[in-house]
Amino acid sequence: MRLLSTRELADALGVSESSLKRWVDSGKISASRTEGGHRRIRISEAMRFIRATQAPVARPELLDLPEVAVSRARGEDRLASYLRDGDSVGARGWLMARYVEGATIAELADGPIRDAMAGLGELWHHDESGVFLEHRGTEACLQAVAQLRSMIATVPATAPIALGGGPAGDPYILSTQLAAMVVTEAGMRAVNLGPDTPVGAFAHAVAEHQPQLVWISISAPLAPARARSMSRWLDTLPATTTIVIGGPQSRTLSNLPARAVRATSMADLAAAAGSTLKRQRAS
Repeated sequence: MRLLSTRELADALGVSESSLKRWVDSGKISASRTEGGHRRIRISEAMRFIRATQAPVARPELLDLPEVAVSRARGEDRLASYLRDGDSVGARGWLMARYVEGATIAELADGPIRDAMAGLGELWHHDESGVFLEHRGTEACLQAVAQLRSMIATVPATAPIALGGGPAGDPYILSTQLAAMVVTEAGMRAVNLGPDTPVGAFAHAVAEHQPQLVWISISAPLAPARARSMSRWLDTLPATTTIVIGGPQSRTLSNLPARAVRATSMADLAAAAGSTLKRQRAS
């Protein structure tokens, strides 16, 4: 990862270099030193500081965020506008700007992303080109989310594992990606099996990774036979494993273990991950 000089970060934030050096020396920003004694700051640490303090970013391109500058220049104030136009650069910039400003992945998923995707899903009711616009917008959103994922702080290799995906017959990619990002931001190592995952594949993955949390995202109606198979498998998971079931069609999965959590939002998933981590630390 590229290291920033104090001058580069000061210019990005629109502050004096002397102020930036004082923040480093007081411990507000972590930095390493070169052999010549110059301070160097990881971009991930710069992001942590910016998000924690809500410091405005004057020149985002200096932080390897040119999309944010592009989004600002275009002036759109709604993610839906970028997605409807298939503008993946604008969508990336819009989302990254909100993330840098302090929004969590769960907040972005439960708010602007959910609203924008719901709007796209309604287009085909009103216009012959609606299906095309929905597909193009979904691809733009997937690209934007993938870029956003790269900004999340790396989780230690020793962190507990959260494993999940979408069941067989469910083709939706976005919800599984966002769920994996939410648990990663919470501090867990995510193993995302993606959409359309058979119960047998879930079972093999759990046996190999021994996750502390298993999440299932259901965006398409689950056929009764598949729902029964999934429920039976979930009931075999260890009592210490947190089970989280979510998604707009999650109610098609019934007969869940009593300890399973039904999540109505990504914030619920984040809370379940946080509780799991807290329990792991206490044990």
